[in-house]
Amino acid sequence: MTPGAVAGDVFVPLFGALMCAAPAVTRPTLQFGVRVPTAHIGAAVIRQERRAYFWRSAAVAVCCAALAIIFSGSGSRWLPRGILLLEVAADMGCVWLARRKIIAVKTTEGWFAGLRQTVVADTSWRTQPQPFPVRWLIPAISVIATTFLIGVTRYPQLPAHLASGLATLGGRGVPRSPASAFAPVIAQLYVTAVWTGLLVLIHRSRPDIDAADPAASLRRYRRLLNGCTRAVLTLLALLDLTFLLAALQLWQLYHLHGGSSLLPLLPAAAGLSILIAVGLRAGRARSHAAGGGQPPGQITAVGRDDDRLWKAGLVYINRTDPAVMVTTRIGVGWTFNLGNPVAWLIIGMIIAPVAGLTVIRIAAGL
Repeated sequence: MTPGAVAGDVFVPLFGALMCAAPAVTRPTLQFGVRVPTAHIGAAVIRQERRAYFWRSAAVAVCCAALAIIFSGSGSRWLPRGILLLEVAADMGCVWLARRKIIAVKTTEGWFAGLRQTVVADTSWRTQPQPFPVRWLIPAISVIATTFLIGVTRYPQLPAHLASGLATLGGRGVPRSPASAFAPVIAQLYVTAVWTGLLVLIHRSRPDIDAADPAASLRRYRRLLNGCTRAVLTLLALLDLTFLLAALQLWQLYHLHGGSSLLPLLPAAAGLSILIAVGLRAGRARSHAAGGGQPPGQITAVGRDDDRLWKAGLVYINRTDPAVMVTTRIGVGWTFNLGNPVAWLIIGMIIAPVAGLTVIRIAAGL
């Protein structure tokens, strides 16, 4: 089994399952990216669209997973990725359909009529910011240092040509050089630096506060941020361990063949499972507790109806908002404010190294 087959057999159904579960871990006042007053979270149109979305997204997941399994033995590197992109587009279409119908009813019935729309801030977030758990970075840094030291020791004994892939040995070899030999270390540094930087940026971003219950929602947000940060840092350590195992194979310290060649991916898979479990649990807790600060009949304040700033409920564009990152409206996570030029600069800095290496590999025929 090749890494491409893993992408088809694992990531396609995994993404489909997560998209099916997304509404269940989203705040009731943010349905499919649509701001909903607390008094209308049980509206008939929302119940109908959640059921319809579930069956549509489930059908998309089943069909795409079937395609991925059928073509998993084709040997193509791009076909599994194409199927995954097709699944993403289809699921986004399902979200768009549900969002459009909810907005239509919301506008027709005037859900926000007579309500005081409020933007809430909590000064304690500035005076007592959520501390970044630096010590959780120690495992990832230790794995990177270990990989580098082993590589330095092993480099003089390496053959003139190395395998061109990390997960599949036996491919076309590339000349030995510091860049080719230490590619796993470079990957470790890149992934760890990018995600750590994003986590630091998220910690400095404004919290997601519910206008109906500011104090409790801030406590929930702190727990969500703390849990997700630790889960991501754990994932980084395990992902770096996967790169270490791949490096040992690249440096010919051990050899795996056939299905066993995918064993180095197990740590990364475990880390991803931990992150998904933490995200789903935190999302469910936040979803169940949302809107509990004021009885439905005594709501005095609601969040601002700013659906126009969220394109398709997924992409946030607000040129007047200084925030670089904000919490997503679907599922659990954070996204860039594409109306802020700094966000585009960060995205470019993340993409540029990967794009450059991809161009170099294609030009070299690797």
